[in-house]
Amino acid sequence: MPRRPIDTTELTVGRPIRFNAYDARGNVLLSYGQVILNATQRDMLLQHGLFYGSDEECRTPLPPQLAEPSLSPLARVLDARRRLHALLADPAPADFPVALAGIAAQVREACRTNPDVVLASMLLRTEGPYSSRHAVNAAIACQITGAALELEPDESIAAVSAALTMNIGMFALHDALVARRAPLTDAQQAAVHAHCQTGVARLRELGVTDERWLDAVRDHHERTDGSGYPAGKGGEAIGQPARLLALADVYCARVAGRDYRPPLQSTQALRWIFLNEGAALDVNLAKVFIKTLGIYPPGTGVRLRNGSLAVVIQRGAAGHQPVVASLTTHNGLRLASPIRRSGDADAHTIVEVVNLWQLGMSVSMEALWGADAID
Repeated sequence: MPRRPIDTTELTVGRPIRFNAYDARGNVLLSYGQVILNATQRDMLLQHGLFYGSDEECRTPLPPQLAEPSLSPLARVLDARRRLHALLADPAPADFPVALAGIAAQVREACRTNPDVVLASMLLRTEGPYSSRHAVNAAIACQITGAALELEPDESIAAVSAALTMNIGMFALHDALVARRAPLTDAQQAAVHAHCQTGVARLRELGVTDERWLDAVRDHHERTDGSGYPAGKGGEAIGQPARLLALADVYCARVAGRDYRPPLQSTQALRWIFLNEGAALDVNLAKVFIKTLGIYPPGTGVRLRNGSLAVVIQRGAAGHQPVVASLTTHNGLRLASPIRRSGDADAHTIVEVVNLWQLGMSVSMEALWGADAID
């Protein structure tokens, strides 16, 4: 039977494999119908895997029970990032509104299934192009806060859809600007200032007709005190989806960082929103936004009173008492497995926020959240 290396197009993380994959000795590496769990497993199959059989067998449909595996909340977020980047980079996408709706549905389902994992992904999974990562992160913040606000479904959908497409008017420029250290050129400044209106025009070209969605894209840089752009609108003249998106956009930009500056800790970013942007952003929405994400959002690195380093894994009923998981002992020794703390003991209360990356502490989301964080 003929054999050949497996092609990259035949393997998708989170999807089942359509054939048996073997190594050079004929040992099965992954069986037909098993799900490819993560990028490491996929790369291993591409490096060592062989397929025995005809190309026609690779195109055989999977049985219905294997065709649509259930993705974890984290896998849904990462899949949404990849799909969004490909969609926005396509100069002539087919049926754009339907494709975007599918990505938005991935985000909503991930938030519904485990919002703590999804919020943590914003802080702990920072790989990939900034433009699509930022858009999905903002969509997450809009979806979770919108649920807390009990927005009408059409307003919630508009906010999430607008978050995913808010920078389509400068998509090609966005990632380059994030890495840029020098001041923007006049042409770049003009493109940034025009991107809200350019984005609306582009979305109309692609078949978007939802006026709430389009309004939110156009107005997400407007500010309630009238200091924003492009029209200098203020107060209630700015729709609620746009006001919510403005909050999400500012927060997600600050926790993401840039090549020329480190990210703000989530607690600092939330404080910055309330104090520094207090007059410009919707104060009432900001209060709900901060309460919903939590004073210590999931994924935040913290030091406990007993000296151990930990990660916030679940928002608590009281914002200042989230559930954490210790990564080290009180004297700094790395634990083999994280230990969940409920904050009920004084020794396990949070005393400060820390940057785990600067402290050399790697974090496995799967170790912290289990199956909901398999990527």
